[in-house]
Amino acid sequence: MDAATASQDVISLPVTIRPACRTDLPDLEWFGLHTPHREILATAFRAQERGSGFLLVAEINGFPAGQICIDFQRKRHLRRATLWALRVFQPFRNRGIATRLMAAAEGAALDHGYSESELGVDRDNAGVLAFYERLGYELRGTERGRYSYRTPAGELVQVPIDQWIMRKPLFRPAAWQTRAGFAPVIPPPAL
Repeated sequence: MDAATASQDVISLPVTIRPACRTDLPDLEWFGLHTPHREILATAFRAQERGSGFLLVAEINGFPAGQICIDFQRKRHLRRATLWALRVFQPFRNRGIATRLMAAAEGAALDHGYSESELGVDRDNAGVLAFYERLGYELRGTERGRYSYRTPAGELVQVPIDQWIMRKPLFRPAAWQTRAGFAPVIPPPAL
C-alpha cells in the first residue's frame, strides 16, 4: 500500500453517548488540556447527581472523546434548558460527534419537560455560529457577565462572558424520523 492510498483509509469507531460516570472525570481533562477546569467538570457532574443537570459524554473505545453539559435549573421558570461546554477532543473532530451530542442533549431536555434549549457562543468564536444555525438555533441576543472557578492549585480565575445567545424550540421527531437515524433520547438519571 502506498502513502496516497493509506491517507484515504478511514477508521470507524463506535460512539456511545451516555451520562458521565465519576470515573470519566480525570479523562475529561484530556491529558492536561482541561485540568484547570477540574472544578467546573466536578460541578457539572454533581448537578447530574442531583438531577439538576447532565454531563453527557461521547465515548469512543472507553475514552470520553466529547462532552456537553446541560443546566436544568438556570432557566427552569422559562422551561428552557441551558446547553454549555460542548467539546470534542481534537483527533475526533469533524466526525459528527458534536452533532450527536447536541441531539442527545436536546433529547434529555425534552425528557425533563423543557420546550426550548439555549446556548451561548463566545463572540470571539464566530466560526461556530454556522454549526448551531444548521442545527436550528437562532440568535436571540447577547449576554455579558463573568464567572469564576478555582484551579487545582487553588488559583481563582475570573472569566469575562461576552456571548451571543442562541435558542431553539424543542419537539420530538415523528416515528419515521427516529427510524431514519436521529439520535436516541438519553434517559434521565436514576435517583
